[in-house]
Amino acid sequence: MFLNLHLDQHDFWLGIIVCCASMLAAVWFMFRHLRRYRLITDTPTAMIRSAPQGYVEIIGNVIGGEAGLLTAPLSGKPCVWYRYRVDKESGGRKNRWRAEHQGTSVEWFKIDDGTGICWIDPTKAEIDAVQHRVWYGNTPHPNQPAKKTHFLNTPIFNSRYRYIETLILEHERVYALGTFQTLGGGRGVASIEQLQAKIIRDWKADYDDLLIRFGSPGEALLNDTQWANVREAAKQAAIKERQVAFTAPDKHVLSNPNLPGHPLLISTQDEEKLVSRFRLRAGLCLAYILAALWFCSELLSATVY
Repeated sequence: MFLNLHLDQHDFWLGIIVCCASMLAAVWFMFRHLRRYRLITDTPTAMIRSAPQGYVEIIGNVIGGEAGLLTAPLSGKPCVWYRYRVDKESGGRKNRWRAEHQGTSVEWFKIDDGTGICWIDPTKAEIDAVQHRVWYGNTPHPNQPAKKTHFLNTPIFNSRYRYIETLILEHERVYALGTFQTLGGGRGVASIEQLQAKIIRDWKADYDDLLIRFGSPGEALLNDTQWANVREAAKQAAIKERQVAFTAPDKHVLSNPNLPGHPLLISTQDEEKLVSRFRLRAGLCLAYILAALWFCSELLSATVY
């Protein structure tokens, strides 16, 4: 079946530009979804206790962070992570929504896979959570009591609000793909000289306090002997800091690798469903590309007036 198109020059080029732009966007999204599909399928699940350092996949049950559970801003539910947005309906015939305020939690939480506990840093993560809710009301906050209304103050004549909230709850099973690091136990600890230099820099930031601690009354500057005392005191502080670092327990952390093509993925979906979702999205993008190519060919074959 072919389209019977009769276009002027302006509409013809506008259609070509729109087709090309949409195809480029679809190609970008298709490869993005394919990349995530391959990362999930090609990365084996690691146990936290023996996971290698680097880009890994771990699966476990959610545990709250050091500060305990968070409170979801809109629903008030206890959770370990949230993302929310409140939209306001604009006036006019077309129902358009404009974001009033929104936010995402950045507090770390933990997952336990039975072999160990890993901290999750959700900063810059792509999060796909099952606990997703959209509901409506007539106040800026869903728990705010509505004002008394009359006939003209009904949703037909009054602005409405849309509340969107996505949560990760405690004890949910989480799939996570990101950079795994083990901290503590002396790993990554700077040398005594490096720590000493850092401590001196920190002390210099408050020079008045440095004068009080190591200088003589009435002096505005430290002399060579006093600076030697500063360096020795900083060295002793650096030695103590290294001793504390070497006795610190191991702490496993999963975070964003900040590498192109290697996102931090966190999902409460089953791994198989997550794989199917990315495969389906890539397939839909491919179908859209083929449809756009067909439409472009119809435009090119149409008579231009």
